[in-house]
Amino acid sequence: SSGINAEWPLRPGKKDQEEKKEDGLAEKMTKLKSSGQGMVVCRICKGPHWTKQCPYKDTLGVALDVQQDEASTGKPPTRAPGAYVPPSIRKGEVANDTTRQRDENPTIRVSNLAEETSEKDLQDLFKPFGPVSRIYLAKDKNTGISKGFAYITYNRRESAESALQTLHRYRYGHLILQVEWAKPSGS
Repeated sequence: SSGINAEWPLRPGKKDQEEKKEDGLAEKMTKLKSSGQGMVVCRICKGPHWTKQCPYKDTLGVALDVQQDEASTGKPPTRAPGAYVPPSIRKGEVANDTTRQRDENPTIRVSNLAEETSEKDLQDLFKPFGPVSRIYLAKDKNTGISKGFAYITYNRRESAESALQTLHRYRYGHLILQVEWAKPSGS
């Protein structure tokens, strides 16, 4: 023994590191709890557990009655900041049948079109009857060739009606067009 007292800096051991990690984790959890963000909330009882593990899920009928009562008040549901809001209820709108109504502009369906038909051809054919707001020519995704039908939407019903009466059974190229009112997209 040389009698020299040398102090070596101690490296933190694994236990010290684990304790620091646990302290850091506990501190982060405390911050999360106090901010109210990122916590799991049961959809049935609003408790701090997953809905799947809810002890009250067997009494779901009671919870559904409560939710229906809340829904009948007409108030939009409160959402967490940054949560996805469907377009049907954005800007304070309440989702109902009127917001989901189909576009009311008059649309006609034209069928028996040649494969070479383009949107420009349809524009030239249907524009004389009135202002056209939209033309949809169905095309094959891979080849870009017309599928033989199109939808023409007019701003005014009278224009669409005139086009329908004039161009139904009209000879266009080597084919005879079939023109009819377009059916709603749901049917």
